[in-house]
Amino acid sequence: MRFATYGRKSVYSDKSDSVDNQERMCREYADFRFKGQVESFEPYSDEGLSGANTDRPGLKRLLADVEDGRIDALIVYQLDRLSRDVKDFANIYDKLAGKGVMFISLKESIDTNTPIGKAMMFITATFAQMERETIAARVVDNLTGLAKKGFWLGGKPPYGYASKRVEVNGKKHVALAIDPEASEYVKWLYNTFLDNKYSVQQMETALRRQGIRTVNGAFFSASQLHRTLSMPYYAQATQEIYDYFSGLGCQMDSSPRGSWDGTHGVMLYGRTGSSKSIVQPHSNWIVCVGMHEPFISAETWLSAQELLHKNIFDKTLKYNVPLLKGVLRCAKCGCKMQIGRKKVKGRVDSQYRCLKRIHEGKEGCDTRAIKCEKLDNQVLDIFRKIELDPETVKEYASISQPEGHSCNIKKKEAEASRLRARINHLTDALAMAEGSSAAQYIIAQIEAENRNLDDIKREIELAKAKLRQGQKETVTLEMKVSEIIRMMQGLDTFTDVERNGIIREVVQECTWNGETLFLRL
Repeated sequence: MRFATYGRKSVYSDKSDSVDNQERMCREYADFRFKGQVESFEPYSDEGLSGANTDRPGLKRLLADVEDGRIDALIVYQLDRLSRDVKDFANIYDKLAGKGVMFISLKESIDTNTPIGKAMMFITATFAQMERETIAARVVDNLTGLAKKGFWLGGKPPYGYASKRVEVNGKKHVALAIDPEASEYVKWLYNTFLDNKYSVQQMETALRRQGIRTVNGAFFSASQLHRTLSMPYYAQATQEIYDYFSGLGCQMDSSPRGSWDGTHGVMLYGRTGSSKSIVQPHSNWIVCVGMHEPFISAETWLSAQELLHKNIFDKTLKYNVPLLKGVLRCAKCGCKMQIGRKKVKGRVDSQYRCLKRIHEGKEGCDTRAIKCEKLDNQVLDIFRKIELDPETVKEYASISQPEGHSCNIKKKEAEASRLRARINHLTDALAMAEGSSAAQYIIAQIEAENRNLDDIKREIELAKAKLRQGQKETVTLEMKVSEIIRMMQGLDTFTDVERNGIIREVVQECTWNGETLFLRL
């Protein structure tokens, strides 16, 4: 049997149930419980990662090998090492069960071969999730309490400040302290933005032309400038600032509005979630008076917010989105086909144009432009054909044939069986010829046949992998057919963007050579 173990620890440690100890105990259990049956033992692990989700490199490798049929049994030291989320655990267990992989958890002594064992497994997983959520809630409550008191919660401080240790009521905390040089630079950015009434994009261009860079030596990006110019920590915590955030629907601290007297800066918590790039709704923000000193006046900061808001542009699409936008490529040079617009008799025609031809002319690529409507209709005609007869999808798909691989596996397994029989026969002959001159010859033959058998085994594993891949592709193709039918049956109810999104999902390759459209799903 081919065994695997998975170990995880949220924080690095050499003690207690460290990853190494988990692997050692699982290996000892396998050697004792399945003595003589352990063909291989492969460890997988993730150190310093939470069990709250499945985004773990070691776990992903394990599940990929399970999917490829390389594992017969999985042993974990404790159930929550695999996952602390019931839904994730159920999905993982379904994958194991679907591939016939035996699952063993040492600490809970779970036997999944019985209904009671399976029930106990999910009950244990539920308690693991409850424990994780309770700990997470305590951490959030603690951080929220510290934020409402105006402390800095850790991480890199905003540019213009440094972090410093403070002691309050005998407890050590972290607060922000002004960095004199950096704060002057931030003030200059605010003044430049307001004096020139720039948009963020205009300011990025102006700074680039003047050769002005960030402290790290890179040019400013529009997103960096926007983040700096909207950073609330710099601003005086005045009643006007209180009204600004209260008007946005933020959660204001329990201190009265009158205590916002401008002597301290603003502290904000909950602006971003676990992904720092995604801004949360204003209702999630907790705004309070900070422990730190501000260096941007409330008037300046509010003026910057007003100008930022004034320069937000309308992102509504001016033209319809063609069906093959972002999907179609030039068959001759491989470049993407861009969308071009051309006014003809008072109307605007959309065309697919080769990007290389746009930049280099006919010398770069001679693929001519084509009306978007013409190619889009060709694709819709193909989809209508698939809607009427789903079997026609095979004309536009290239998948490996599972039947061929199945036949090849049977042939190879029969060949392996013959080799084993021959090796057994030679082994018997060797026992009879022990000590004779023929023994060396027989040993050489056995070694040669063993090498042949190893080669056949590798070919069988490769064929099985190709068989599984073919089966996966067939399932994926069935899902694509389902999406195509759904799109065609509700064609008029989908927006241009939604139709284009479906095309991006189902089309693997789409090219135009100036004469012919090629489509592969």
